[in-house]
Amino acid sequence: MNNISKITALGLLSLSLSSAYAQGPQDIFKSDKQKSKLETNAPSLRHHLKERKKALEAWNALPANELQPVTLTANVTAKNRSGVRELRIREFHYIGDCGYSHGGQDSGVDTPTTAQAVFASDLADSYLNQAALLGIDIDSLTIEIHGQPDKVKTNRVWYPRNFLYTLYIDSPASDAELERLAVLAEQNSAVATFVKSSIVPKLTIDLKSSPRERKVDGTTLASLREYIYGKRQAVLASRELVKEIKKDKEAIQKVLAPQQGPWVKVFPNGVRQLTVNDKYLILHDNPAYLGGTNLGITSAEGLLGILGTCITHISLGQAAERALDIDSIALTVEAEWDPRAGRKGYEHTPIIPQNIRYTLHVLTPENAQTVKEWIEAVEKICPMYNLFKDTQTFEHRIVRGSFKKTIMALSVK
Repeated sequence: MNNISKITALGLLSLSLSSAYAQGPQDIFKSDKQKSKLETNAPSLRHHLKERKKALEAWNALPANELQPVTLTANVTAKNRSGVRELRIREFHYIGDCGYSHGGQDSGVDTPTTAQAVFASDLADSYLNQAALLGIDIDSLTIEIHGQPDKVKTNRVWYPRNFLYTLYIDSPASDAELERLAVLAEQNSAVATFVKSSIVPKLTIDLKSSPRERKVDGTTLASLREYIYGKRQAVLASRELVKEIKKDKEAIQKVLAPQQGPWVKVFPNGVRQLTVNDKYLILHDNPAYLGGTNLGITSAEGLLGILGTCITHISLGQAAERALDIDSIALTVEAEWDPRAGRKGYEHTPIIPQNIRYTLHVLTPENAQTVKEWIEAVEKICPMYNLFKDTQTFEHRIVRGSFKKTIMALSVK
């Protein structure tokens, strides 16, 4: 690493640490004892579970004829020269990005890590539901999740899989009660059930033509062409770096070494805070009729979001690989959710989102056959498309006590 890289790395580390340890309203007390005493005035997760039980019992009592299926929607747009993926779900807005080595700016979450957090979020929500219905008290709950290497070699493309999630929980319940809770929570998690299934998203291409010759005079940032050109340089350089890493056994072991994954913390009001890439926070919540406060998207909506952002990202990468001229990319991901599932007359209706599909809106001078081959290449390697298409597994472990973040050291050479 050259001197400029060293200074940059150290500067980023210093900035990260100074932000993490900066003082704030939590630091006004001279005594932890006094702080703890006053914190007992805050709402408790136990109270939320009691309120959630009332909401769930009222929800479960509704007859099927009072409900109707709805279409869930996520919209993703690749933004001009930055290439960041803007995800919009209802009134909520998120930014996805990749690291510098892939032509990004590290200004938002990466999709594979976010996907694991989405899975953990729905599991956490299901734990709350089942604990409320069973009358199990919980004082705190956090789930950390990460993928594991395949036990036997497969021909699958790369994506996180073989999921192991750790439930960090403070509860007076017995070990047997917590284990029963874990089984019921996983069985009733719509997202975990979806991921365990084999779901192939359906594609529609909305192709619009643009002129091959396009003058760019610097007065607009509206085109993706400049970003894709820059991304191509990053992709080619990254490919050479991978070749070098493959020659270094120690480097390979570092890449393959287990690392702490994203985690989801449940707040006393039931809102789930997803921590992604150690620094980005996303909120998931439920509608009020399910005991939530509608402060964020649902986990099921997050499922559509990760598919959309991943396909958009890989589309940009494949466009760069093929040196295509692309002026705009946007995706609409949709699926039906039927709230009548499990009710009388709908006992066999799946709890998972159905008919998941996406429409690629693309503006380009490339012809239809070139676009078709481009998107076929995208689906072949897209991590989330293939994660959905293949069946996945989950295993869990239960740890009593609070979750502790592992501080990852930054190696500067």
